[in-house]
Amino acid sequence: MTRWVNVEGVVTAVTYPGYGDDPVVRVILQVGRASLTLVFQSRRDISAIEIGQRIRVRGNVVANGGVPLLYNPEYEIVGIDDEYR
Repeated sequence: MTRWVNVEGVVTAVTYPGYGDDPVVRVILQVGRASLTLVFQSRRDISAIEIGQRIRVRGNVVANGGVPLLYNPEYEIVGIDDEYR
């Protein structure tokens, strides 16, 4: 089951694929007290997203083992949150 979301949060982690791994970049977005994992498939790099940035994302959330995932979301950089830098 999926549900559409339009949320804003702070990037707390970015994981890039290693050599030979599937090209997937994962970003952890802190939204209030919850976290959301953004999964960018077929990507080895996303130079615009950094830890501490406040971003707004839109897309369909799916749960995988109880972990909320958002695959290939639309995103917009809103600003920087100094607490995470």
